[in-house]
Amino acid sequence: MAEGRPRILCAAPVYNEGERIVNVVREAPRDWVDEMLVVDDGSTDGTARLARESGAIVIEHGRNRGVGAAIRTAIEYGKSNGFTIIVITSGGGKTPGHQIPSLLKPVLDGEADFVQGSRYLEGGRLEGAPWHRRLGTWGYSALFSLFLGHRVTDASSGFRAFRLSITDDPRFRLDQPWLDSYELEPYLLFQAIRSGFRYREAPVSIICPPKADGLPYTKMKPFTGWWRIFRPVLFLRLGWKR
Repeated sequence: MAEGRPRILCAAPVYNEGERIVNVVREAPRDWVDEMLVVDDGSTDGTARLARESGAIVIEHGRNRGVGAAIRTAIEYGKSNGFTIIVITSGGGKTPGHQIPSLLKPVLDGEADFVQGSRYLEGGRLEGAPWHRRLGTWGYSALFSLFLGHRVTDASSGFRAFRLSITDDPRFRLDQPWLDSYELEPYLLFQAIRSGFRYREAPVSIICPPKADGLPYTKMKPFTGWWRIFRPVLFLRLGWKR
């Protein structure tokens, strides 16, 4: 770690990702990231063991609680262990680690508190996703922007970096049980922008893994999963939740 540089944690929430986690851990750029954390959310396929053998610090949930709960665990770990910035990356390998510096640079340069990776900015791309997935992510971003009153080009991207200190703001209430599943990710983004923290987007490539390894490109179920990522936007905008 460069002298005087903030401590940076890279965290991957995972559930039954198998061999995919090996590359995720190994690709984290160690000249930028001080520690690689994997939060295993109740996997039953040896993901935690593979992550540990690959060099990650691993925290295991005793049962499957949801990706939001895993991200919350990562945030708590980062704050308790002296980290200043956290990068959230895909445990399934959709967000190749060589892109992490582009997320971190605006934060390290003092230009942003929260940087969201966007596949829809110039220089970004989405690869391997079916047409309905592409349409859905575009439509969701349009609705998110409308409800927030601020343009966000890729609201469903979970690839982001932010200062951990923003979550100390009382407007962030991450301990709410309703945020345990997919809800926490849009909640973080919505609250960061609405609360006035400096926000930037960075172009990234999101690459859905091939089906050849026998695992799905996403674990989000139609309809129920879509509702879970939309309801924080609706609830926060209408004041039903905080």
